[in-house]
Amino acid sequence: MTSSEGTIDELEMELLDTTSDTKRVAVGVILASLYAVLAIVPLSAFIGAASIISFAICIAPIIGIVLGPLRGFVFGLIGGVLATMLLMVTPFNLYLLMPTMILGPAFAGLFVGLLVHSKQVRKYYVTALFLVSIIGLFLVPRFDAWIFMTPYILAVIVVLLLPIMGIKFDLEKKGVSKYLQFIPFTFVGAMLDHSMMAMGSVYILGLDAGLFIGIFPLMLIERTIATIVGAVVGFVVLTVLGGELN
Repeated sequence: MTSSEGTIDELEMELLDTTSDTKRVAVGVILASLYAVLAIVPLSAFIGAASIISFAICIAPIIGIVLGPLRGFVFGLIGGVLATMLLMVTPFNLYLLMPTMILGPAFAGLFVGLLVHSKQVRKYYVTALFLVSIIGLFLVPRFDAWIFMTPYILAVIVVLLLPIMGIKFDLEKKGVSKYLQFIPFTFVGAMLDHSMMAMGSVYILGLDAGLFIGIFPLMLIERTIATIVGAVVGFVVLTVLGGELN
């Protein structure tokens, strides 16, 4: 191979890398915008209950799964900011009431992105440690509502079981496992996104322990729906765009 041919090959590789990065940025913008739009669509109303959880929680994990940790954090944060701006035209803006919520999709994008894309074993322990810190910060002032943290404890267990069970995200899997592999990651991502609402509810709004206990059954239903819907959306997005993003 001549030096000129080598130079051409290098330029072609750089062009392909640039094109791939551009596509990822475009997908990031789309997902962040989708998160913001879905922030005005109440999830609880869908199941016949009065609450303030939105369908945006279904999108937060997908940002990390598709984009990886760094882009997942950035575009998750953009999604949180856009949701705050979009909800300014509504009578009730929960993101302004609890600014910690803006960070919810960012943390979901970061840690789910790590779990899916990073090859380092410590990613499991870092993610579990973050969730444990959320549990601790909640229980210190609201220990009476400890039951509200049981899904977070389950999320910690799921994260720590991933390496033990040898579960790795791989779109080359065949059959039903190709879809089912999304579920642990969308569940963990949903809990990560919700964690910032839990922190805001305790440290900004100062909600009583009894309220957390009362809404606990509803929370379980919401997280189940968010996990399943997020898995479906993630499967569709990566099935359609997977080849384009490689």
